[in-house]
Amino acid sequence: MASLLAKDAYLQSLARKICSGPSPEPQKRKSVGKTQGSEAAGPPKKKRKRAQKKSREQEKVVERKAQALGEKSQAASRARKPAAAAKAGSPSGAPAGDLAAEPESFFALDVLRQRLHEKIREARGQGSTEELSPTALEKRRRRKQERDRKKRKRKELRAKEKAAKAVEAAEAAAPPPEAPGKEAPGKPGLLFNKVEVSEEPPAGRAQRRREKRQRLKGNLPPLTGKNYRQLLERLQARQSQLEALRGQDAGKAQELESRMQWTAALYRAEGVRIRDDELLLQAALRRKEKRRAQRQRRWEKRTAHVVDKMQRRQDQRRQNLRKKKEAKAERRREKARRKGRVLPQDLQRAGLA
Repeated sequence: MASLLAKDAYLQSLARKICSGPSPEPQKRKSVGKTQGSEAAGPPKKKRKRAQKKSREQEKVVERKAQALGEKSQAASRARKPAAAAKAGSPSGAPAGDLAAEPESFFALDVLRQRLHEKIREARGQGSTEELSPTALEKRRRRKQERDRKKRKRKELRAKEKAAKAVEAAEAAAPPPEAPGKEAPGKPGLLFNKVEVSEEPPAGRAQRRREKRQRLKGNLPPLTGKNYRQLLERLQARQSQLEALRGQDAGKAQELESRMQWTAALYRAEGVRIRDDELLLQAALRRKEKRRAQRQRRWEKRTAHVVDKMQRRQDQRRQNLRKKKEAKAERRREKARRKGRVLPQDLQRAGLA
C-alpha cells in the first residue's frame, strides 16, 4: 500500500508540473506577398515552425499515453475538439494558447489519476474483466480452481489428522490386556526356543540291543547294507541251513522258507532295501573288489610318483649345492692368482708338479 501511495504522490506532482508549465504561444502568421523579399520573411517563419512542431510533439506524447492505456472515450475527443477550435478560430495567439493548454493539462491529470486508480484496483484484484483476453480469463479461472483444490486437500488432511489423534487417544485410554494364564500341560515337544527334556535316563547298550531285537520281524535280521561279502556269507548260511533242514524235516524247512519270504516282504513294505539275490550280490562284490583294486593301483602309482619326485628334487638340490661350492672355490683361486700366487692346480696343468 505504501508503494501505491508513493506512486500516487509522484503522479500528482507530475500532473502539477504539466499544468503549471508555460504553453507555447502560437505566433500570428503574417500574410506576405510573393513580391516581398526572402530576407523579411525568413527568420519569423522558422520561429513559428519550431513553435508549431513543439506543440505537435507535446500533443503526440499525450495521445500516445492515452492510447497505451486504451482510453478512447468521448471525454478525450471533447477535450481535443475545443483545443483545435481555439487554435483555428482565435485571431490573437495568447488567449488561444491559454484555452488550449488548460484542457490538455486537465486531460493529462485525468488520465494519470485514472491510471492510478486502475493500478490500485488491479493490486486489490478488483480489475475489470472486460479488457482481459480469453487466455488471461482462462488462466485466472484455472488459478482459482487450483486454489480451491488445495484448500479442500488441506481440509481433508486436517480431518484425517484429527481422526488419527482421536483413535490414538482412545487406544491410550483403553486398559492394557490381561496377561494370559498358564497353558494347560500337554505333550512335551519343541516350543520355540525351549526344549523340554524328559527325566528318563539315556538307554544303555543292553537296552538298545533289546529294542533292536524287538524291531526284528520274525526274529530274522534284514539282509541290507553295502557289505556285500558279509551279506553273501549270511545268505549262503541261510541256504545251507534250509538244505540241512530239508534233509531232516521237509515241513519245517517249508515253514522256515515261507517265514523268510514274509519277513523280507514286510521289510520291503517299510522301505528297506533287501539284498537276498546271490547272483546280484556276487556281481556287486566283484565290482567292489575291482574298484578297490583300481584305487590300490592308483594309490601305489601316486606314491611311486611322489617318491620319484622327491628323489629328483633332492638330487637337484645336491647338484646345486655342489655347483655353488665349486664356484666359490674357483672365485677364491682366481683371487689368489690375481695376487700372484702359484697354485698346485696350475703346476699340474703345466707339468711341473
